[in-house]
Amino acid sequence: MPRYYFNLYQGKQLISEDDVGYDCPSDEAARQFARMSHGFVALDPVFSSPSGSYHFVVLNEDRQSIFTMPISQWLSSEAASSGVPLLL
Repeated sequence: MPRYYFNLYQGKQLISEDDVGYDCPSDEAARQFARMSHGFVALDPVFSSPSGSYHFVVLNEDRQSIFTMPISQWLSSEAASSGVPLLL
């Protein structure tokens, strides 16, 4: 099963490098994992900064970027207050 890495950035600055990775059966499964993770990360008060622009850059097992997943504090806050699940 392929391994994917989920690095966290603020703008162009690397905040947290995933050096362990996660096994996912496909790129789409990795995308779903990133969506689930972005909900949890967006709940952290650190990510409420208006100058945020936090996002995951997801890498395949060859450490090549395959997609970027924005982390939206506003979206997660709105979903939490309205009872809408955080998973998109």
